[in-house]
Amino acid sequence: SVSASGMTANAYRVDKRAAERARWEEASKETIKKTTKPCPRCNVPIEKNGGCMHMKCPQPQCKLEWCWNCGCEWNRACMGDHWFDV
Repeated sequence: SVSASGMTANAYRVDKRAAERARWEEASKETIKKTTKPCPRCNVPIEKNGGCMHMKCPQPQCKLEWCWNCGCEWNRACMGDHWFDV
């Protein structure tokens, strides 16, 4: 439509499904940030779902074994100091 000033007014429609997907995606990113830690080597998000602090990256090209508590490569100190920390 053309207004009195001669300018064209564009009507913008919100794609409700796209908006919903964007909200879910943002919520998912927040959850990932809160419930995971990045692998110290490859940075893929890793979720700890119980057990001890000994983590192993699931990425086939990485497989780093590391400590959830201190983020270091898994070592004897981690094993002795905080194997079962909560």
